[in-house]
Amino acid sequence: MTTTTRTSYRVNVTRERDAWLADVPDVPGAHTFARSLSALRRSVQEVIVLMTDRPDEAFDDFDLDFRYEIGDSSTAVATAREARAVAEQAERESADAIRRAVAGLPSSLSVRDVAELLGVSHQRVAQVRAELAHGTARVARRTSTGG
Repeated sequence: MTTTTRTSYRVNVTRERDAWLADVPDVPGAHTFARSLSALRRSVQEVIVLMTDRPDEAFDDFDLDFRYEIGDSSTAVATAREARAVAEQAERESADAIRRAVAGLPSSLSVRDVAELLGVSHQRVAQVRAELAHGTARVARRTSTGG
């Protein structure tokens, strides 16, 4: 199995009058603008696809690292975005830890007891148990069919 490394492009964003401007330093000639940030994201994706000679549907083949340069608020925006990224990573790690804990606890424990042990809702425990059962069934089917 080959693992491919995704390309990440830094995107410098500034505001000028009523438009957002974007520059992608790692892609010569990759500049664009839009009236809203959501439209700017799409424009940046399009200009990268064009300038790197990728297929039209290749928008999901790379990551964008937006850097906002908007005066005195730039540092606050960067700090908030970094804090959000850290929180998202912690959430992924927490979800993985919960899955491992639920898988390791005896199935004879009630959903509500497991929820109390882990500090999550009983609905979350039921969801994880269902996911684990589905995953186990899929592995068992693959093993029984030789796949």
